[in-house]
Amino acid sequence: MFELEVHGGLGRKGTWTRSGQTLTTPLVLFVPTRAHPAPPYAEALFVSDRTEDPRLQIRVSGSFFGPREGRHPDDVPPSKGTPLSMADLEFPEEPPAGDLAIVTGEADLSRAANAEVVFLANGPQFERSPREFVAAIRRVKESLGPARVLAVTGLATPSNVPILVYAGIDVVDSSRMVLDSARGLFHTSDGSIEMEEAEPAACGCPACVAGGDLPGHNDFALHRAVLLVRNHLAHGRLRELVERRLANAPWNTAVVRHLDLRGYDLVEPYTPVAGREMLAYASESLHRPEVVRFRRRIMERYAKPPSARVLLLLPCSARKPYSASRSHRRFREAIQACKNPSVVHEVIVTSPLGLIPRELERFYPAGAYDIPVTGDWSRDEAAVVADDLEAFVESNRYDSVVAHLGAEGPIVHQVLPEAFLSSKDRPTSDDSLVALTRTLDQVVGSYGPVARGARFAEDLSTIARFQFGDAGKALVSGATFRGRFPDVRVLRQGTQVAMHTGRGLLSLTLAGGEILSKANAYWVDIEDFHPVGNIFAVGVRDAAPEIRPGDEVAVRHGGEVRAVGTARLSSREMKDFDRGEAVHVRHVREASP
Repeated sequence: MFELEVHGGLGRKGTWTRSGQTLTTPLVLFVPTRAHPAPPYAEALFVSDRTEDPRLQIRVSGSFFGPREGRHPDDVPPSKGTPLSMADLEFPEEPPAGDLAIVTGEADLSRAANAEVVFLANGPQFERSPREFVAAIRRVKESLGPARVLAVTGLATPSNVPILVYAGIDVVDSSRMVLDSARGLFHTSDGSIEMEEAEPAACGCPACVAGGDLPGHNDFALHRAVLLVRNHLAHGRLRELVERRLANAPWNTAVVRHLDLRGYDLVEPYTPVAGREMLAYASESLHRPEVVRFRRRIMERYAKPPSARVLLLLPCSARKPYSASRSHRRFREAIQACKNPSVVHEVIVTSPLGLIPRELERFYPAGAYDIPVTGDWSRDEAAVVADDLEAFVESNRYDSVVAHLGAEGPIVHQVLPEAFLSSKDRPTSDDSLVALTRTLDQVVGSYGPVARGARFAEDLSTIARFQFGDAGKALVSGATFRGRFPDVRVLRQGTQVAMHTGRGLLSLTLAGGEILSKANAYWVDIEDFHPVGNIFAVGVRDAAPEIRPGDEVAVRHGGEVRAVGTARLSSREMKDFDRGEAVHVRHVREASP
């Protein structure tokens, strides 16, 4: 039985209960040998013969051509013993004795339908085909769902464990360490080298401190790598760890590229819509699911405030949200000094997110990312901004465009050569700020003033649509707004339906949940009970497909909204899991007496 604790895309930290033992994933099954028994820190073992060791023992059952005797619930069924090129060759097989299954190809998925744990066969061969590795994970995830514990053997090293976990692997084994120790390879998180070239004194692991036991060192290096992955998952930093490991091996980079460029639809549903600071330091950060999702939603869900007639492009700042930075406070002063600031729409140009409208600056990851600021733009970064800007002005029509930019200026000028350029040297210099006000005066003077409250309402409406899609428009239709941004109450006919806070999202009330439910969006259907606390997956019958971890949702039964809260799982996880919190409830409707 598996219970998820933390997401990192397909990567996850969770609790796996097996044979009366509770284990933390990601997990290493350590392979004991006669010369080197399983280390004391091993939480579970991968064995060929069972012993009296009290730790969980998963036993190898051989292959179709050489099966081992015995049928135990913790035995991995015999593999086909065929290479990847013959993965779909069918064999006459007995049904598995337990709920562990081994999948070689497409034909094995139906036999694994009731399995709790799925082992991918031919682990070592995936090193020659990262594309097939990702394809195998896709087959299992799409066919069998996320509730299965997914394992692969013969593949894990200290340098690729973060990539394996990020790709969706929950359990690995140490057999690669046994083999490489026999070959004289010394493993670290950066890769492996010949033992003769290693400096054990620089390691500090128990084996090296005790005198340089190579198998002991390699086992501990793998163990330490998994502990590091768990820690990064717990703190929302798995992707950052993955990007640091890409330089270690071409295979690592290839797997992540396949996931980023061809597996977005596989990874994105399990990627939270809210989180901690995102460190976007590598070129691969341009393709993170959070980044791609934000850019897509700008194109698919976003519409500018109707009263905005002049597009003002501004540079980003190191401090987030931008409006809290000194540079953007000065920009705001210059904008407010023009004749009609209410028709000006501020959009920030940045990497890796492309374009961030001012009203969305607190939305994750716009309000929580960090990048190296040097003023230099790579070709890929420039292409992202150029593509996004071209699409943005095509779908959001403005009468004029003012570009108050620094290093971003040439990129924008190529897309919008007609834009007014207001920056003289540095965008924050006194001369540039005076020029900004003067340039805005030239383009805003002919428009009538827009009531401050009207523009404020438009900004909140764009936030609602960006968060909930078309259902967001229904949520704020005819609404009034009370408070000082970012803490704003959304009311309809005197009843509060939502609250906007500093985290950039609208939090629902029961009344707001009813509006979303009627719009058939962001709903979770539960069994017939009245919640008194959080909703667990076992009580969920169905969920809207657009739900991602961190989304605001309405919990209902038979059309009656009984609670609202924050999704802890994705839509499919809510439906597939039998354990774990599905919705963290904020408000509940009390049952009628």
